[in-house]
Amino acid sequence: MLELKLDRVSKRYKRKIVVDRLEFTFQKGVYGILGENGAGKTTLLRMVAGVLKPTSGEIYCNQQEIGKMGGEYRMKLGYLPQELGYYPGFTVWRYLEYLAELKAVPPQLAADRIGRLLQAVGLAKAGKEKIKTLSGGMVRRLGIAQSLLNDPEILILDEPTSGLDPRERIRFRNMVSVLGRDRMVLLSSHIVADIEHVADQILLMEAGRVLKSGNLQEVLKLVEGKVWECMAQPGQAQNLRRDFMVSGLRNVEDGRVCLRIVSEARPMEGAIPVLPTLEDVYLYGTGGER
Repeated sequence: MLELKLDRVSKRYKRKIVVDRLEFTFQKGVYGILGENGAGKTTLLRMVAGVLKPTSGEIYCNQQEIGKMGGEYRMKLGYLPQELGYYPGFTVWRYLEYLAELKAVPPQLAADRIGRLLQAVGLAKAGKEKIKTLSGGMVRRLGIAQSLLNDPEILILDEPTSGLDPRERIRFRNMVSVLGRDRMVLLSSHIVADIEHVADQILLMEAGRVLKSGNLQEVLKLVEGKVWECMAQPGQAQNLRRDFMVSGLRNVEDGRVCLRIVSEARPMEGAIPVLPTLEDVYLYGTGGER
């Protein structure tokens, strides 16, 4: 059984602790790592990908420390970083062909795999185009394709839907759901909907630590009984926004404002408890509006 274990993993830059003594075990399935910018998501994924070495602690793949596995571990990985490196003058097809060579994909498999991946990410007609001519969203889709070239057992995706339009994001989420059936997928994002739709397990990160983990229902328990809906006049609504975490707000026809508030206690008379969403958990876990 595929297993990736974090054993008290930390990363420090001078006096700043970015990842703080994390302990967690990943197996097959889709793990959504949710947190605001600066929560430590990217640093964690770079350590799992072997790009960064932990300041302390160890990362094990099937009981072997990944730093000692060398190429054996890299062959198990597919990695899409936040910033994809590429050669602007390469065509889409040549770029994937080149990376397939680096990943030791047999030549007889590479062409077929590249064709299928370009079809899957919606770039089938762009194979002869130079990368420098692609839109940001197309480059992001190309990054997703390259991460899958070696049919990895462990797929690491850092903010993969950044720059994708809604249709592309839905296509991507559907792809990830399928991929997660027989491999480990670590998906980092600050876009709540992406995590909510595809993750089997969710890790809510804040300040380098895992604040809460579990499936969606387990994570929602963090704010169970703490989400309220109330109606207020505009002036009163302004005060509520100042004093409470407001996860939703809309104007209604009679001039009042309907607010969705995350609060330990009832925020005002007449406020009614409502079912929480992952967005409420995110707001609660990251300390409210910024």
